[in-house]
Amino acid sequence: SFSGLTKEQVLRLREEFGIYAVASGRINVAGMTPDNMAPLCEAIVAVL
Repeated sequence: SFSGLTKEQVLRLREEFGIYAVASGRINVAGMTPDNMAPLCEAIVAVL
């Protein structure tokens, strides 16, 4: 769903953490699992 991240933050997620989202900041939440939740949250915090 919509994350509120900017295009620049989305680019950093991709380049630095291998996390892909569309430029508008949308992230596929259906792909989130208990195992990848913490790394995803930590990556988002790092780009904020």
